Amino acid sequence: MDFSKLSREDWMVGGGGILLIIFLFALPFYSVSAGIFTATFAATSSPASIWGIIALILAIAVVVDWALANFSPETQIPTSALGRDMTRTAVAGVIVLLLLLKLVLHTSYLGWGCFVDIIVAVVVVYGAWMIAQGKSTPVKA
Repeated sequence: MDFSKLSREDWMVGGGGILLIIFLFALPFYSVSAGIFTATFAATSSPASIWGIIALILAIAVVVDWALANFSPETQIPTSALGRDMTRTAVAGVIVLLLLLKLVLHTSYLGWGCFVDIIVAVVVVYGAWMIAQGKSTPVKA
């Protein structure tokens, strides 16, 4: 694995995708306070936990597909008629839509983590889009 050959957009998709997976478990999507007690709930927790869980599964799929494309390019996997890179972009876009849906369905007690999750997901989509367009920027050593 030669990480020096990865472009900035590769880091956005790979690194951002890994961060998104962690953040969906760790950051407080919802936060409820009562006096000195505070309860926080991650994106994969209720309410509307199904959307967070599906977003998590799709984020894992995006990272695995990106890793296979970069570190094992000879591996062939099924894709849509749009091609592998554009399919990855579309799946990343669905992640953003699912997180926005989760946010809209229950707007009470939003935690700061919901905004971080959505921002990181948008970064992943942007990186995937730039890769799909062939506009990757190499990182200078």
